[in-house]
Amino acid sequence: MWKRGTIAGAAVVSAIVLGCSTLSGCSSSGSDSGSATDSASPSSSPDTEELFVGECGSMTDEHIASITAVRGITSSSKNAVRCRWDAVDTGAYAMFTWYRGSPIDRERTVAGQMGREIGIIDVDGHPGFTAKGTDASCEAGVESGDGFLHWSLNYVFAVPPRDSCEVVEDLVRATVENAK
Repeated sequence: MWKRGTIAGAAVVSAIVLGCSTLSGCSSSGSDSGSATDSASPSSSPDTEELFVGECGSMTDEHIASITAVRGITSSSKNAVRCRWDAVDTGAYAMFTWYRGSPIDRERTVAGQMGREIGIIDVDGHPGFTAKGTDASCEAGVESGDGFLHWSLNYVFAVPPRDSCEVVEDLVRATVENAK
């Protein structure tokens, strides 16, 4: 059971990491070398192919509805690096973010510190992770050059058609496939 302070603290950490990663890439110059986040992933490699994805991970409302099996999910916000789809009746949502110049290990570390179950994935040569929050929520990210592509999914009051991490992994796979 989450305590109010824990949720607030996790939200602050997430906001800092998301803001740092999305806006500026937050250079690690001047930080201690060999920190825990530097060695958190044995598969981390800044040499992965840089994927170019169109707006919203090259995904349409129809793609999102088909993969998530959420009826009535539609785009609610779009910009160059982040898009969100929502289903008004169930609260379910999916969100795509393209983090450029930001290490994937930071996101994986924060997800682990928030108590999420971390899994390792590889999508067509792009190493990454899944982070399961609950049976109804999961996030996934894969490396892309010196950054990463990230999907977050939460069914809220909807019933997932299968494991939420399998669904979010399918969103990542579709994005990588659309980038080719």
